[in-house]
Amino acid sequence: MKTKIAISSWGNIGKAIAFVHSQEMNKPDCDIELVGIIRRETEVNTIDGLPVVNDVISLPNKPEIILCVAPSHCVMNDVEKYLRQGLSTVDCYDNHKEILCFRQHFDWIAKENHAVSILGSGLDPGFNSIQRALFGLVVQGSETITTFGPGRSMGHTTVVKSMHKDIKEAVSITLPGEKPGLQRREVYIEINDALKEEPIQNKIRQDILNHDYFKNDNSFVYFVESITEYDSRNHGGIIFRDDSNAKVETTLFGDNSIMTATAMYNTARAVKRFIERSDYGCYTLVEIPPIDFGKGTNIAEKLKKIKY
Repeated sequence: MKTKIAISSWGNIGKAIAFVHSQEMNKPDCDIELVGIIRRETEVNTIDGLPVVNDVISLPNKPEIILCVAPSHCVMNDVEKYLRQGLSTVDCYDNHKEILCFRQHFDWIAKENHAVSILGSGLDPGFNSIQRALFGLVVQGSETITTFGPGRSMGHTTVVKSMHKDIKEAVSITLPGEKPGLQRREVYIEINDALKEEPIQNKIRQDILNHDYFKNDNSFVYFVESITEYDSRNHGGIIFRDDSNAKVETTLFGDNSIMTATAMYNTARAVKRFIERSDYGCYTLVEIPPIDFGKGTNIAEKLKKIKY
């Protein structure tokens, strides 16, 4: 029986999840069913044949797992709401500093309601977190270094757009810093009639530079006529660890939304397996057995697929 999922919020990542599913649904081994989209405000009843509702209980086909993709500043409220309804969740929350607190908070809520919550199923935290854990398996000394960019940070871009009611178009670009492990942020905000005054621009600039997402990096804010030439759908980076005996390195680069959506989509399989084992609670991606992300009905089949 297929795992039933729904998408909560319909931004870039929500649309990317629907695209990922469209690529999977006609394959003979497709094991996931997308049953609907949940939006706070909606003027349509369907999108691409999927029911669109403002409350999960209105979906005609009840999902087992909600993929929560609202902006970072409000997605955790959605996660808690669904967990209290006994619905399992996957999110791509990206504030590293708050992950442990949310894990502790959601763990008891999920267990109390027989649900599973997976935090930070994206690129970083998420895929890169797993790499950092694994690199220490084969390289004993030193530490794992992550250098981000070049590319668009969806989380940082969303934060910028939420900083002021008159910011309509903006993008935060991450670039490698002066040495490995460091990065710089370049924020581009599109000027409109409400943002022409220099005092307003200076206030927005300082608010951004003092924000937790930006204050620890070398960050710059520019007001431009159009963000088109600066924008990008891509993101990536390099993770490496080395000592005198060995070196391991991973390079990741591609469409940020699609990669994040793919991570969340495949994580739904792991959630289903946690539910089947009654392993209720809140987990991070690095706590999940990697084999649980893949297709297959038994261990032998899964091991064969990854050519173990």
